[in-house]
Amino acid sequence: MSNILYKYRTTDNFKNFVDIILNNRLYAAKYDTLNDPMEGHYLYSEGVLDRTVLDLIYSQKQQLKVCALSKSPDNFLLWSHYANGHRGVAFGVRINEARYPIKEIEYLSDLTVIERYDEMTTKNILSKKLNFWSYEEEVRAFCETGNFIEVSIEKLIIGKQMSDQEYGFIRKLVEKINPEIEIIKQT
Repeated sequence: MSNILYKYRTTDNFKNFVDIILNNRLYAAKYDTLNDPMEGHYLYSEGVLDRTVLDLIYSQKQQLKVCALSKSPDNFLLWSHYANGHRGVAFGVRINEARYPIKEIEYLSDLTVIERYDEMTTKNILSKKLNFWSYEEEVRAFCETGNFIEVSIEKLIIGKQMSDQEYGFIRKLVEKINPEIEIIKQT
């Protein structure tokens, strides 16, 4: 199992929030639906990759699903961007790395350059981002079949701006569904 990784979420779509708790899973998205417009882009030298390899990389990128997480439980910008301005939550999860390969994002000053193709090329392309995303401290889990990554939920961190009423409701819900989850309210 992986170290604890964090998925920042809003609770606005309550159905999705409950699905995570009830089914111990996180959604894995196609790379081209993620918020980085340069996601999955790469450079290569002419003559290094032929049309067959380029088509193969494209096909693999279309089939592979990505679950983006962070190494940090207290990243102020992630709370602002992905957890509804600190009114959402951060799930602390562990992932079975034998089932779902995990790669830390490598942050670069320019697009990654592909020199050759091997079985890791597509995952390597999807594990590189431009430097200005480095604040996310991102780690990705890859899913080759289905749309979800099965996880073990260890913690649920409640955003400091969540109302007391919503916090109380979520606390009761989580304690009934899975009392093993440690619930932490930010201060």
